Amino acid sequence: MNDKPQPRFSLVIPTLKRLEEVRRLLVSLRENTCQDFEVVIVDQNRSDLLDGLCREFSASFPLTHLKPDLTGAARARNHGFRFAKGEIINFPDDDCVFTPGLLEEVSRRFAADPGVDAICGRAVDPVSKQSALLRFLDHNARVGEGNVYQTTIEFTMFMKRSVLTDVGPLDEELGVGTYYGSEEGADFVLRALYQGKRFDYDPALLIYHAHKIGRYDADECQKAFSYGRGFGRMSVKHVLLYRKPSALFRFLNFQARALCAVVLYACLLKPERSRYYWQRIMGRLVGACQSYKEFRKTGSSSSQDRASCSSP
Repeated sequence: MNDKPQPRFSLVIPTLKRLEEVRRLLVSLRENTCQDFEVVIVDQNRSDLLDGLCREFSASFPLTHLKPDLTGAARARNHGFRFAKGEIINFPDDDCVFTPGLLEEVSRRFAADPGVDAICGRAVDPVSKQSALLRFLDHNARVGEGNVYQTTIEFTMFMKRSVLTDVGPLDEELGVGTYYGSEEGADFVLRALYQGKRFDYDPALLIYHAHKIGRYDADECQKAFSYGRGFGRMSVKHVLLYRKPSALFRFLNFQARALCAVVLYACLLKPERSRYYWQRIMGRLVGACQSYKEFRKTGSSSSQDRASCSSP
């Protein structure tokens, strides 16, 4: 009989084609004031790139190194969760860095308020110290449908494992590594909110992550188009499958805001930025149209949408 106590945290890290970034993340975990955690690395490399690194850090904390034959961040996170043993689950990006007291403070918050299901922090750029990737709120808030994009992103969310078992897995049709290149996190949070789960946001809980938008070059435009397809698919999914008119209003609102940005930057003679927002608009339309046809044809979600995550 194994009477070894389960870790407080399970940190499930999907990774591909990165070494030094993963090293920096693991160093930040080793230096955290709370050491009651395990790391599950879902290695999507087709090489031994991370083998030595995993052996090195397995001497510092419990580390499971998985090398499944799969692609996609959402699929990797779902796979890693099956091996996670902790009470609180987090999905760090492989290029983020935890601040030293983060885990200790998150653990304290859960202990102080048993009613909370998830605690969400803020991503900040390590150089500018400004919010990264999203325009995060600068005050504490209860996460709701209206502020999902100001309070949550996958790697800043710490969730009780019951949230994942109740809500089900991340949608593997969404996110990095798929045709619909984003929104697996927002989709999951919205599904959790529909079930009455309580997500609290605190901007003082920091995770470092570089803010990578700013060049507005061809690569960023391509990414904007892919991410847009994900938003379009998620919007249609929540209108048709969950009967949420708010998803349609959110889609139209975001499209209107992007169109304003297209016009504004064109008038300011910044064609690269105007083009970037246009790609967002078109990606959303493509994702919505393709997904509408798919969902109308099938009449229901995929079996993966209805499934539940569970540990072995």
